[in-house]
Amino acid sequence: MKTLSYVFSVAGLLCMIAASLVKGKKMETILAFVFFGNALVATSYLIGGSGLNGAASCYIGAAQTLINYFFDRKQKPLPAWLIALYAIAIVVCNLLVGGFTALGLLAIVATLTFILCIGQKDGARYRFWTVVNMVLWCLFDVLSQSYNALITHVTLLVFTVVGMILHDRKQGSAT
Repeated sequence: MKTLSYVFSVAGLLCMIAASLVKGKKMETILAFVFFGNALVATSYLIGGSGLNGAASCYIGAAQTLINYFFDRKQKPLPAWLIALYAIAIVVCNLLVGGFTALGLLAIVATLTFILCIGQKDGARYRFWTVVNMVLWCLFDVLSQSYNALITHVTLLVFTVVGMILHDRKQGSAT
């Protein structure tokens, strides 16, 4: 099962790398890659047996990304109530899955940061928030001993920074 977990992690990583390196302001393509990447990484956590919080968070993230994809495709803004629903779902799910533990709270914070990643209007801001998100997930992976996901998240962190250097330097601050 560990080998299969690594296969899912690598496949998810490739999708997320593609999302981080997409040039331009269009979020539709980024969101498609992020959806598949999150679903694959979530499955990696699940079958690896080391990160139920990570699996739950990433599956919720995949669902949120899919919803955002359809809003972006129709060029409609995300309603505030939907963003609030995302946050509530993250908190409730992670508290149910991981309880009120330090690791569970870290998964909540990391997943709430993910809402900022996928809610952006352009690739530069997406990449900025992805760096923040990846740092949090790397910490989660170390603490939960989810080393297959750690490899994925560290690599994605590096490629996101590369994407920032390639595409975002001339645009100024991403925040």
